[in-house]
Order: sequence, then structure tokens, then C-alpha cells
Amino acid sequence: MAVNRYKNHLVIYLEDQPYRGIVNGIKTLPNVNDTVINSRPPCGGWGKVFAELESNLRLLNARPEMHALLLMDFDNVFAKRRSKFDELLKEQDCKDRVFLLGVDDKESEDLKASMNQSNNEAVGKDLLRHCPDEQTDAWRNPHLHCNSNEIKRMQAAGMFVWLFA
Repeated sequence: MAVNRYKNHLVIYLEDQPYRGIVNGIKTLPNVNDTVINSRPPCGGWGKVFAELESNLRLLNARPEMHALLLMDFDNVFAKRRSKFDELLKEQDCKDRVFLLGVDDKESEDLKASMNQSNNEAVGKDLLRHCPDEQTDAWRNPHLHCNSNEIKRMQAAGMFVWLFA
């Protein structure tokens, strides 16, 4: 089912297929309002995720109900990826509605292994099982520490009100 583009919704730009599995797991949770999530096909690399965002900035700026989330591997250079993200959004009206989350390791598959999960859907479920009321222990994973400020920013933007049932 397609999202209602005239109401608050989240467009997710994925680096690769493992992130698709994580999002699919998230969308199966009863506390997640999956009707407001538009998960795009994997882009095939973190650079292509940024390119996809850049090509959609005009639309994001024009539609205040549209929010975006970029999911990518930070390849142990989180600060570098964050700097690129901030530079892309510096002059954009939508900058308070665009977010960047990911795994600070070479591959998102490393997260699956460190969480002792057999598949990426299980990883997604573990991460958001108790949201928005509390964060699971899974967020304490060293590969995810870099996301804490961005999650707070998402919460402050009011996303959790309509993203979670």
C-alpha cells in the first residue's frame, strides 16, 4: 500500500539489501505505523544514497509532510559521512526533516553478527521493539552509538507521534 503523500510520511533511502531486511523487520512490528513508511529500493552504495537525497531535495523542500531517512554503512568514518550529510542540507528548508542513521562498521552485516541474529529482519525487530517508549539494549551496540543524537533529533521533530502506533 502506498503512503498518503499529503500526510506525514517517511521516505527511506537504503544503501543496500541488508538495510531492506532491517526495514522489513521494523515494518512487521505492531508498534510501528507501516502505512507512513515508503522504503525505496536499495541505492547500491553510500554515495548513491547521498545522490538520491540530492535529486529529491526540491521535492522535500516543497512538501513539509515529507520526511526522509538515509540508512547507510559509515565504514568506520562516521564523522566524514555526517559532514557530507550536513553539507548537502546546509541551505535546505527540509534539513529538520531529513535524518541519517547507520552502522559504524564496514558492513551492516557486522551488526547482525554482533547482535547474534540470524537475519536482518530480526535486527530491525530488536532495534524498535519497545519504541517509542524506550530504547532496547540493542542500541547500546558499539556499532550504533553514533546514532544517539540523530534519534534524539527525530524525536524532537515529532516523528515518533505519527511513526509509532
